Amino acid sequence: MSLKIGKSDLTWSRSKRALPVFLLLWTGGILLACSYLLSARAHLQSIERHQAEQLLNSYLTLRQTGSNSFGPLALQQDQLPEGLLFARIVHHGEQLLVVSDSLGGLSFKNMVDLPPEISGVWLKMKGMEEGETDVLTVVTRSFKMGSIVQVGKDGRASYQLFGEMVQSAFMIVLASVVFLWPLSLYFIKLSLSPLIVTKDKIADLASYSKTELLPEKGSGPELDNFYKQINSLLQQNRHLVSEMQQSLDNVAHDLRTPMTRLRSVAEYGLQAGGDTVRLQEALSDCLEESERVLAMLKIMMSVAEAESGTMRLDKEPCDLLESLAQVVTLYEYVAEEKNVQVVLEEFPAVVLDLDRTRISQVWANLLDNAIKYGRDGGWVKIYVSRLKEMVQISFEDNGMGISPTEQEKIWERLYRGDRSRSQKGLGLGLNYVQAVVVAHGGEVSVRSDLNSGSCFQVRLPLGSVSIQEKSQISGE
Repeated sequence: MSLKIGKSDLTWSRSKRALPVFLLLWTGGILLACSYLLSARAHLQSIERHQAEQLLNSYLTLRQTGSNSFGPLALQQDQLPEGLLFARIVHHGEQLLVVSDSLGGLSFKNMVDLPPEISGVWLKMKGMEEGETDVLTVVTRSFKMGSIVQVGKDGRASYQLFGEMVQSAFMIVLASVVFLWPLSLYFIKLSLSPLIVTKDKIADLASYSKTELLPEKGSGPELDNFYKQINSLLQQNRHLVSEMQQSLDNVAHDLRTPMTRLRSVAEYGLQAGGDTVRLQEALSDCLEESERVLAMLKIMMSVAEAESGTMRLDKEPCDLLESLAQVVTLYEYVAEEKNVQVVLEEFPAVVLDLDRTRISQVWANLLDNAIKYGRDGGWVKIYVSRLKEMVQISFEDNGMGISPTEQEKIWERLYRGDRSRSQKGLGLGLNYVQAVVVAHGGEVSVRSDLNSGSCFQVRLPLGSVSIQEKSQISGE
């Protein structure tokens, strides 16, 4: 991928991303310039002060005449070292001011009015001309017996040099905008380049490959982990698409039979002429087949509601024994056809706050699976136990069982195990069971050994409990 700045990098969205980077770089440049100027100012002032101290030492050397260097103030003609503008000597209340012959345009009055005790670098005073400013560097040294020596030098050269440095730094900071803005755009593009590359790779996978995945090694730890997550999503998506395709095949297969029968019965009824009995039989068969189709569609709608979190529960006090007994009675003939014995074991009656219709669908799904995948001459046991604040309902059989690799997948929507594909179904039952149980605040799990049977356990929050006579219902 090219990292050159192009038209796509000059969009408003990209500029908004680059603005914080630009401000950070520009602020850093301003701080760097300020640090440089402060350092340069301190260095120039140090040089000025050192030069003034050297001139003071040179002046004192010239004046030294013995133990009392400042005795005859008024009568001595002083010579100033080169570079020194003035020298002031204060001794016992008397002052001697010696001024250089060449003041270089500096005001003599400023030197006269300058307090003897003051010292400093780049002292600014009003010049002789309007708008002019004199800049002096002054040092003062005190001696025993109260003597003070003050000397000054012209500080305009170094002060002007520092002013030029400030102007140059200001111009550089302003001119850096032209350089820093493209640099900010480049940094943003550089930071987004892994995402752009990833986007192109995903586009290639979507267009040309249905099985390949993104490389999970060699792109750095962050991108490797990112690609792993994307590959996980791709695999889940492909698995879901595959299961949906299989589910559509199952729906088409399961709908084809009742719809074909519905059409055949309707044609049969149309040929009846005036035979009222034949017409009634045809209409009755049509209603039966339409009910099968509606039931199938209703299951699919219920699963969709459960997964979207919009399932509405019409809870009411429900006798658990009565609810289970109704389902056992409903599947009595189905179990007899499969030669499977269904036993509802005795237990004290428990009243729970449940959605009667949906919880009956849970029992029906679990019992239907136990019978459907049971062995010839096998059995299904339903028993209830109490676990602290929960009630556990178990559906145990000695059928084909579930392999360990499939026990976590059976709760997924549209999933059907390899050994269950020979039976009719959409792969929605257990997914719906789990959704309804969770909506009631409970949980569902399975214990199974391949070729030995399975035990599905539903745990629901315990409500009010009432104990009645023990009972046992069985069907063959």
